[in-house]
Amino acid sequence: MHRRLSVLIILAIIAASCGSGGSSSTEIDTTTAAPATTAPITTAPPTTTAAPTTTALPTTTTTAPPTPDELAGDGPYEVGVTTRTLPTGNLVEIYYPSTDVAAGRSEEYRVRDFLPALIAKLIPADALDTFAVEAARDAPASPGEPFPVVLFSHGFSGFRLQSTALLRHLASWGMVVASPDHPSRDLNHTLGEASEDAPDAADDLRASLAVLGDSLGDPVLDNLADTSLVALGGHSAGGFTIVSMASDDGIAGYVSYASGAGEDLLQMPDAPSLFIAASGDTVVLPDVTASAFERAPSSSWMWTLDQTGHLAFSDLCAVGDGDSTLIDLAEAAGIGDFIPDDFRRLGTDGCEPPNRPVEEVWPAIFQASTSFYRWVFGIDAEPLGLDSTSVESVTIATH
Repeated sequence: MHRRLSVLIILAIIAASCGSGGSSSTEIDTTTAAPATTAPITTAPPTTTAAPTTTALPTTTTTAPPTPDELAGDGPYEVGVTTRTLPTGNLVEIYYPSTDVAAGRSEEYRVRDFLPALIAKLIPADALDTFAVEAARDAPASPGEPFPVVLFSHGFSGFRLQSTALLRHLASWGMVVASPDHPSRDLNHTLGEASEDAPDAADDLRASLAVLGDSLGDPVLDNLADTSLVALGGHSAGGFTIVSMASDDGIAGYVSYASGAGEDLLQMPDAPSLFIAASGDTVVLPDVTASAFERAPSSSWMWTLDQTGHLAFSDLCAVGDGDSTLIDLAEAAGIGDFIPDDFRRLGTDGCEPPNRPVEEVWPAIFQASTSFYRWVFGIDAEPLGLDSTSVESVTIATH
């Protein structure tokens, strides 16, 4: 029994890193990916794309539009984080602009906290399974006008905190980011007993938006979010979720990370979009992302990150001391010998050479995401930093 549980835990840990859309257009390639080569930046011709019709968010934090390099770094706000419970009982993590009270504080999570308790006990107490970001728990929100909202959807066997580096970055640029657990496919429920009558993942996002909208008197959330300005983001299976939801009324646009759209989706949503693919991804192949991008109506962009894998859009290659991978956790648990070779490779997709360290890739992801969201929210009149970048090894396409 102990051995069977040991095998289960490593499969669960790997599953957390390998979100799957469950669509016929998503492939898991079990062949060895060819080493990526450094691609030059391909810059699309200058665009005069008009900003979507939205209410511009007043801002007094900058006197001039930010440069692409600035968008890749922290924004003008400190960041707070809080957790709320949705009506169905699952949790949603909310990152938001805060005040100087949050400066110098950090928030940490452990991967084991998202495993069923019985299996989590198999992880040694001193195993390196933590990740920390600069954010302050329940810190006061930045005063003034409410901020636009990004709803984020995690992948298959993922969890709400898997991409905190990205979500925290967006909050530093003046956005409220809500990321719920999806009981229909999160790590705890895919490893343990399936959740009965779990809501559709898109409904978890809609419920998260309702929490932000119904926050009168909440000590943190009151007057925090402008729920008339909403955009979406999703990783892997979460990318399929947001494409299915992007036709909802009031959605300003969406960003799909290492994902695509099912071929059975006859018409792509009529909303601006950004697709970011990883050239070395063996979980959701870049061609899957490219197919969705080609089908999406204008305005749409696709960034392909060279020497990058599936996990670059999460924290999971930086868990522990920054050099650990999820497979290292299994080794620390003494169950590394039970890991099949295919799962070993999938559990490190994007974490090992020839892929670059994820910390080198994140600035490109941060720049593109921040630029896109600021544009669809009407903060910037043009999509600054979407058609060119100083970050190395990025190929850009647009239509």
